[in-house]
Amino acid sequence: MIRAVMRFSVQRYPPLFYLAVISLWCVSLDGMFQVLDGQGLVPSWDLLHVALSIFGVGYFMRIVDELRDYDYDRIHNPDRGLAKGDVSFQGLYVALSVCAVILLGTNLAVSWVRALILLGIMAHALLLWWLEKHSAAYQRSMFLMIGIAIQLHVGHGLYVWVANAERTGRPLNPAGLFAVLGLVFLYLHWEVMRKTAWPGTAKPGVKLYSDEVGSVASSLIAFAMVTGAAGLYLGLTRPWQAETLSQATAWLFVLPVVLGVLNLALFFKTRSPRSRSGRLAAMSYFSFLLAMLVRSGATNWLGR
Repeated sequence: MIRAVMRFSVQRYPPLFYLAVISLWCVSLDGMFQVLDGQGLVPSWDLLHVALSIFGVGYFMRIVDELRDYDYDRIHNPDRGLAKGDVSFQGLYVALSVCAVILLGTNLAVSWVRALILLGIMAHALLLWWLEKHSAAYQRSMFLMIGIAIQLHVGHGLYVWVANAERTGRPLNPAGLFAVLGLVFLYLHWEVMRKTAWPGTAKPGVKLYSDEVGSVASSLIAFAMVTGAAGLYLGLTRPWQAETLSQATAWLFVLPVVLGVLNLALFFKTRSPRSRSGRLAAMSYFSFLLAMLVRSGATNWLGR
């Protein structure tokens, strides 16, 4: 059972890839909280613990996703671990329990508030599983699904926000909530765009946002999300008032919007399969994280 769970984990949640991506996400967001307090990026062991905790709760969510999507995967993704029979329900239940105990134990040793946020994230992931099994309205609407599921990402942002305040000894900065909201918008851009397609270009039975509102509206909603994310971060950093080069690096937040425009133009011009739209949306996501990292790190490299 242990070997089966390990194989599943490596296949469905490649540790090196997700640890790198989540570390970039955590460091970039934490750095922006520092910028909003007039400081710059400050790496620390506690920040590493934050990244590992988000990595761990992401693994918990991945297992719940596998359990939640079992019936759907048996038809549309039969090669996935649980649907294929490579890993058992019992094995995943044990992995969930061990993961939860480790996460809560290591965080309680640092902060009961952080542990409580992680407990809320895990409970919400289980709620989504329950809704998938028992709510017909939830099953019918992709937008209702993401509207409820996005609270997981809000929880991630709040966790990093609280951890930053505890580490620095400064009170929670309300502007940090807008930084979290910006990353929520950014995630929604990627999520909606990668599941938007023109009629007849997707496999039958695949759930898409464009099935509910149409391809044009769905793609425009996705573009509005990346524009909103950039607008929030430009409003927080105000590069047009820059007095130093480090402050001017905030103009990099425009780049994801440029990629969004390119994505939208190609989507309308070529009407190609959604795989390219998803890749370009992912590029917007990563370019935004890198812009956050550069802006927060530039304070240290170039001065405030």
